[in-house]
Amino acid sequence: MNAVRNRGNHSRNRLATFTLLLLLLQTLFGCASLQPQEDRIRVTIADLRPLESTLMEQRYLVKIRLQNRSREALNIDGMSFDLDLNGKRFASGVSNQTATIDGFSESMLEVKLSSTVFGLIKQFGALQDRQSGTFDYQISGSLSSPESMLALPFSEKGEINLLPSAATPKEAKPE
Repeated sequence: MNAVRNRGNHSRNRLATFTLLLLLLQTLFGCASLQPQEDRIRVTIADLRPLESTLMEQRYLVKIRLQNRSREALNIDGMSFDLDLNGKRFASGVSNQTATIDGFSESMLEVKLSSTVFGLIKQFGALQDRQSGTFDYQISGSLSSPESMLALPFSEKGEINLLPSAATPKEAKPE
């Protein structure tokens, strides 16, 4: 009777081991088939506008361009991000907007971000050092997708010109 019970336990152990191995292999093959995450999405700033401001906090509306660089559609159900100017943290934001970006296409999202008075003070000092009025920026964060437990990280750098272009002088009219 013990021999029959031992065979039953042995069969259950083998089945549990096989099931666990199968799940592990499925997970590994699923991860291996993913292309590198940083190649799949590109996030850039298309526009930055001030909104309301208080003594301690400033709010901005940012238009973010999302480019899907793969052939599969990308569903997004949220994002979090940080904006650095000239290598210093300036503002951060989150959004629960949803978007579907078809393969090899792009979409624009308008999101709000917040900065503190301390981040603004740091940037005023940097602006005084820069005569050109340009700021180097880096936007980094992650996108959430309902199809994946893993977030899609992103990090992009660029340049923002905060000063209006110099107007071309008008020619004097002959009298």
